[in-house]
Amino acid sequence: TTKTNRSRMAQLLAVVVSFYFFPAALGALARKNVVFLVVESTDGRTWREGYSNDVIPLPTIRFLQSQGASFERHYSNTPVCCPSRATFWSGRHAHRIPHTSALGGLNVGGVWNNYEGLPEDYDERIDQILQRNGYATKLTGKLDFTTGGHSENVYLDAWTKYVQFPYDIPAGGGFYTEIPDEQCHSNGSVYEEEQFQEDWDATEEALSFAKNAPRPWFVYTGHKIVHPPYRTSDKWSAVIDRDKVTLPKWIPPNEMHPCDFQHSMRKGCLPAAANETWFYDADRIKEVRAVYYAMIAEYDAIVGRYVDELWDNSSTVFVVTSDHGDHQMEHQATYKMSPYDASASVPLVIAPLGLTTVVTIPTQLVDLKPTVLDIAGLAAPDDADGLSLLPLARGDAFHRDFVVSQFHGDDAGMSWFAVVGVVDGRPYKLVKWGDGTLHDDLLFDLEADPDEGTNLASSSQKKTNEKVVEGLDSKLRSVVDYATVAHDVAQYNFDSLEAWIAKVGDGWQSEMHKPGLRWDVPFDVFLDEAFDAIDAFRHANDPRRIYPCRNASSAHPLPSQGQGGKKRTPLLLEKKRQKVTASRT
Repeated sequence: TTKTNRSRMAQLLAVVVSFYFFPAALGALARKNVVFLVVESTDGRTWREGYSNDVIPLPTIRFLQSQGASFERHYSNTPVCCPSRATFWSGRHAHRIPHTSALGGLNVGGVWNNYEGLPEDYDERIDQILQRNGYATKLTGKLDFTTGGHSENVYLDAWTKYVQFPYDIPAGGGFYTEIPDEQCHSNGSVYEEEQFQEDWDATEEALSFAKNAPRPWFVYTGHKIVHPPYRTSDKWSAVIDRDKVTLPKWIPPNEMHPCDFQHSMRKGCLPAAANETWFYDADRIKEVRAVYYAMIAEYDAIVGRYVDELWDNSSTVFVVTSDHGDHQMEHQATYKMSPYDASASVPLVIAPLGLTTVVTIPTQLVDLKPTVLDIAGLAAPDDADGLSLLPLARGDAFHRDFVVSQFHGDDAGMSWFAVVGVVDGRPYKLVKWGDGTLHDDLLFDLEADPDEGTNLASSSQKKTNEKVVEGLDSKLRSVVDYATVAHDVAQYNFDSLEAWIAKVGDGWQSEMHKPGLRWDVPFDVFLDEAFDAIDAFRHANDPRRIYPCRNASSAHPLPSQGQGGKKRTPLLLEKKRQKVTASRT
């Protein structure tokens, strides 16, 4: 396109100008090598000094922080794997990555879930721009930024988000869409053998390239470690002092926000009555967190390999971050996908920069494309939504005091939009659900309430904080028309489900709850009624409708159009869950 061509000309002109007018600067800055590392599922708070009594030994991260800039309020723009990666490789917000779906050629307005990402022919990724400007480039490890990936249950769950499936939490844990034994029902697994050899191998592949490539070079590695299921080896488990692990604060499920309630249920984090004593055991919960911290400690050692081999303090810059966080049992949840800091905040360190600084102004992953290009002496594309973070790290003027995140995929009861901004010198977070009309907002003072437990937008405090809400809402609307996007996503979900049914054909019902899908057990609890709910959704003649989140402990089945629901007793349901779990191990 003309706009893209103008952007490329600007990048080339920046290189020419640097050569002609600032040859010394080009050698010192514009032609620096770049090590770009992105680890999975790392809560941004875990890299802060003092976090949980400094429970995680992080010698490499501490070294990098001492040599550059650490960003303590850095956020994923959409906290789930593929969409998040699509945003930072493109430098664009989730709702500004239009593409054609891999399913049925549907036009998709953004990266709404793990099935949607950058189009196959996208050629403006960070590495592609650098390569066109003289860099040798290498990508190793997890990539996961292209549309059409991930498992069947991920996109089926997303597309049926607003189907009113029946469920019964006391009987069997409700309608969960993840495997509980890999999430909230985990005990945290510790093995004798190394669990993440694949990441160490990807590291060595990147190092081999960098040590032999012509300069300047760019190496990227996506590391899978830290992603659930929660597991580690004896070696790394031993470095975590269990006495330093804190117990997260949980509130009774009936006091949860309805969308938090649905989020916890879908992840299998609301236990059946028969499992409550075991599920709420404090030692079990703390052990899961300890294993999570052990994975982060091992990742520090992986980063250490890059530092050992490639650190030279003059010609190479490290950019180390994560795609999203992980609840690690906070807010009675695991995994990512929520607006809470455990899920949406990610760490970031850039070093060396010839200075040591801690940045507390909110920043975001879409800033990384302009930042890496700035390190290379290149201008950011005209369509980039982020800003280079180098001026902020140096203490120069930075013309933004807020960031935006959003989510529309699986395991969530409704689309949400969040803005983190500075109000009167304090960091606040505002969360809007759907189009903003169906549920109360969430508002947190992140400085006074880092656990995000006190909603300042609740009915009792709404009047007091209405100016803060109005100001943050205005900032959010300046980036995304969230009401329109929320309804667009609802339409997309409906259209995608219909396209999938047409593609699969007459066997679609068997395919939808076949053994091995993450929801196969709860789906079969009220089998006929589940399909009745899908039928009602398909024929409601309102594809753009956003359905409210439910927070009842059980949702009674719809009247069956078939032979009646096959209702299992809690004992039979638990036996089936155990049988399925055994078959997967």
